Amino acid sequence: MAPMIRGHRDTSKMIRIKAFTLIELLVVIAIIAILAGILFPVFAQARESAKGTMCLSNMRQIGLGMNLYLNDNEDTLPLDSHLGIQNAWVTTVQVYMKSKLIVRCPADPSINFEKPAPNATKLRLTTYGVNFWMSQQSEIEPSNLRGYNSVSRVARPSNTIYIAELKWNRVSEHFHPPLWYPDNEDGVVLNPANELQIKAHNGRANYLFADWHVKPLRFEQTFSGDGRTDSYDPRKE
Repeated sequence: MAPMIRGHRDTSKMIRIKAFTLIELLVVIAIIAILAGILFPVFAQARESAKGTMCLSNMRQIGLGMNLYLNDNEDTLPLDSHLGIQNAWVTTVQVYMKSKLIVRCPADPSINFEKPAPNATKLRLTTYGVNFWMSQQSEIEPSNLRGYNSVSRVARPSNTIYIAELKWNRVSEHFHPPLWYPDNEDGVVLNPANELQIKAHNGRANYLFADWHVKPLRFEQTFSGDGRTDSYDPRKE
């Protein structure tokens, strides 16, 4: 038998690599698809939870800014846009907050922060709205449904919501809980779901209370419509 030439490969002894069959490839693809179907919703929920946590942080910062504002204004809460947007809280309290981004929730998909929505003229200034109950009383349009603009006038600040997340794309910086009752004294009835984004974060929304603590809650935990549950009315004990 002739000796092998050095450097020459003995092709008879080469290892043959077996390719995947079509069935095996389909099984692998199916397994990947199943895993993706299981993991993607988990990742999405985790991402939304992270945004909700950032939103809570924003509200805490707003609460700190509000507290500083109160210290400089004899315990009087800021105005809302009923007396002009230039006087509204989102403008006057800005100096007490570190960044303008604090007033925008990272989960807020509203399209009108940078430019007005189609067929509209106003911008959305903030994700967060203040409670109309605690607006300053108006000499032009007096109402029994506002004027509680001092924390000392709130019966239980720790149980009273001052700021909530506004309905996406809404341009106002306040909302009207006393007008959610059909028999309210002002005679104007509003739907809370048209004012607030009640399911902003995995079925809940974030709320800032008048003692400046924040909490994620289901809307029905804050308001029932029959008077039994109303975390917005500053007169409630």
